[in-house]
Amino acid sequence: MPKTYVSFDEYEDVLASTDLLALVAPTLQKMPSNWKWMILAAQNGVQGSLVCAVQDSTATNILHRDSAARTLEWLATLEGNPPKEILADFRQLLKRYRKKYPCHCITAEQIRSLHTLHREFRNSFAHFTPQGWLIETAMLPPLVASALELISEAMQQHQVEVHFNEVMKRRLTSNLAATRAALGITKG
Repeated sequence: MPKTYVSFDEYEDVLASTDLLALVAPTLQKMPSNWKWMILAAQNGVQGSLVCAVQDSTATNILHRDSAARTLEWLATLEGNPPKEILADFRQLLKRYRKKYPCHCITAEQIRSLHTLHREFRNSFAHFTPQGWLIETAMLPPLVASALELISEAMQQHQVEVHFNEVMKRRLTSNLAATRAALGITKG
């Protein structure tokens, strides 16, 4: 049997996250525990879209400062093994995005929602320790809505769009629309 492979890059990572959002959103009424996957996919989509929109040609400006310095030093000489790359944390990526695209409107409420999505939910779900959760589901669609808005905005930046073919653009648009429709979210 021939070997098969799956290919991922930063753009496919965002698309895969939105695929999951569109797939899971319609199941939430019958399977409320699927909110976990919505939260993980939404946050992953946001972080991936920030990476896509912010990265420079060396992809070092998306790294933690020390990691970026080591990588740039290695790129200057190409001697030895390349250093391990460490992605900047979510807060830093969001700050870098806002600095690079200051004219794009991300409201203070959306920023709070994105931080809540990342810090309070994503981190706890991804690094789950034995505990119980009781989450009011009414608070979750607005968090996901903020994520969808940023994903949409970031993936429309010129430096991202040049890497997107028409099929990828339609896939992203369709996934975001399906997720919004399933959650009853109107586009912001």
